[in-house]
Amino acid sequence: MLRPSTSPAISRSRAPVPRLLGCTLTTALLLACQTDPGLPSAEALTAMVEEQSNVSRHHNGPAVELGATGPARFVGTLFNAFREERAMETVRYMDARFRTPGSTGFLESLDFIEAQLREVGYGSREDLELLVIETEMEAPAWNVRSGELRLMTASGGESILHSFDRPSDPDRCLLPENAPAAEVSGEVALGLSELQPGQILVTEASLRADLIQRAKRKGALAIVSASMGSYNVDPTGRERHLDAIHFRSVGVGTSVPVAQISPRSYGQILEAEAAGGARLALDSVTKIGGKKIRTLVATVVGSTRAGEVVAMSSHLEAPGASDNASGAAGQLENALALARVLERGGLEHPARSIAFIWGLENDEATIWLESQQRKAVGAVNAVMIGESLEETGAVPLLERFPDPGAVITIAPDKHTLWGSREIDPEWLVPNGLAIIARCALVDVSSHVGKWETFENPYEGGTDHEKFISSGIPAVLFWHFTDFTFHTSLDRVNMVDGAELKRMATAALATGMALADPLPKDLTRYLRSLDHERRMRVSAAEEAGEFQIAEDWRAWCSGVRHWFRIQCLGLEGEEGVLPGPLVGTAAEQADAGSQDPE
Repeated sequence: MLRPSTSPAISRSRAPVPRLLGCTLTTALLLACQTDPGLPSAEALTAMVEEQSNVSRHHNGPAVELGATGPARFVGTLFNAFREERAMETVRYMDARFRTPGSTGFLESLDFIEAQLREVGYGSREDLELLVIETEMEAPAWNVRSGELRLMTASGGESILHSFDRPSDPDRCLLPENAPAAEVSGEVALGLSELQPGQILVTEASLRADLIQRAKRKGALAIVSASMGSYNVDPTGRERHLDAIHFRSVGVGTSVPVAQISPRSYGQILEAEAAGGARLALDSVTKIGGKKIRTLVATVVGSTRAGEVVAMSSHLEAPGASDNASGAAGQLENALALARVLERGGLEHPARSIAFIWGLENDEATIWLESQQRKAVGAVNAVMIGESLEETGAVPLLERFPDPGAVITIAPDKHTLWGSREIDPEWLVPNGLAIIARCALVDVSSHVGKWETFENPYEGGTDHEKFISSGIPAVLFWHFTDFTFHTSLDRVNMVDGAELKRMATAALATGMALADPLPKDLTRYLRSLDHERRMRVSAAEEAGEFQIAEDWRAWCSGVRHWFRIQCLGLEGEEGVLPGPLVGTAAEQADAGSQDPE
């Protein structure tokens, strides 16, 4: 399991403190400082204790100032209104469907979500809008019906390695997305070099386009891959990944039959080959559908700044429960809970509008932005938010907007196994959305008791990247490393309803805090910003990255300005937010140099 390292924002070396019975910690420290000249002054110790007692304990990242402002204004109400079992019903419904873009399972899931939204008033109340956007895909929808892979040995034995007849069956990932229908049988070849016409290539290599083309030119009847990601190893030692089939996609129009198998099945094929030879038979049924795709948008209309909107996005496709039935279900329950709370007066309408978006990953953000009349001020993306720590080993994560930590990553920051990516310097526009989201995680933890959360620098790969590249502040709530990610093992038993509720609440509280900023939020945000500034600058200087230390100072200065605009309505001299950081290590990296000097 990969976890970012824990690092308190404030660490000090202290002399041993005498144990004084009947004293509070503050009193004990103050009395100790009078007898031990090595300790700081009484005034300094008082400030240290007060500061330490008012910062978060359970988030592994920069310290967060505790308080009742910011997201904390919403956490309790939203958490209590979130119906965990109903959210899990949505996860179960979607998990039973093979949700490739525009497929029957994809559209049925959208219909299911839409029906629940309409039940609470979306589409029939002025303050609850519902929009269905229909667009055309570049390629027609691919639907899978059934598949079977059989192994025949030289001794005459025959066994079914993988088989499914329904989209909900365990082996449903046998056929990669866009795989053609097949009815083939042939001898096994264990490498391209030994592949002969009429054989079936069996490999651990990924089904890349170049591999498929080379195998096709050599006359392969089919290609069977046992490829897995480096992050797909069961962290518990139970080796459940040996039975996992990785969910893959191949290019539209692929003419060679392809299949994915588990490592265990691959081992059986190797054994059969070593014992005298093996044959495989692949039979599958697929269906090509229409090219229409739908994007569903449910909007809570703002009270005083309705023309500005916060996007809450969560994609539907990929046949998995954690990825991303959990994200879609969490956002649905958030939308339902918010509608109920607003109707009964549990919360006032936020000043800005909030739009919940479901659709096709990455495309949904683009489609929504192109159809949007309101000004998007921020986005909160929810993907893989329900993982069970016990079952998957995945920890709750906040992925930040691109900041200097994504340019050169310095402890305590760590990237996940997803990995870092090149940052466009134009993306480095300071904003405080990550601080609001960090506060939300801490506020949920304070509400439910100890809940340990983590964060990682920007890595991209889903809808938040689309918002960011459009100049919109965005963060991602997710879990990683999940060994079931994009495999047949990502089923509803890997989802923890309580974790789904915690993460979904943190996501919506973040959105609400951005949609309804108040002057009283400012102090908490700025104090949290100061904790981060001190930690980041100190870590950079200790690592000898003095340019990054300066970048963090400039970043935090820009974030302070951003918060003042959000909470106080103040603007700079030109009435705009600060632009991208200038002279940063990001620009040097973009020019091919990582040297801050």
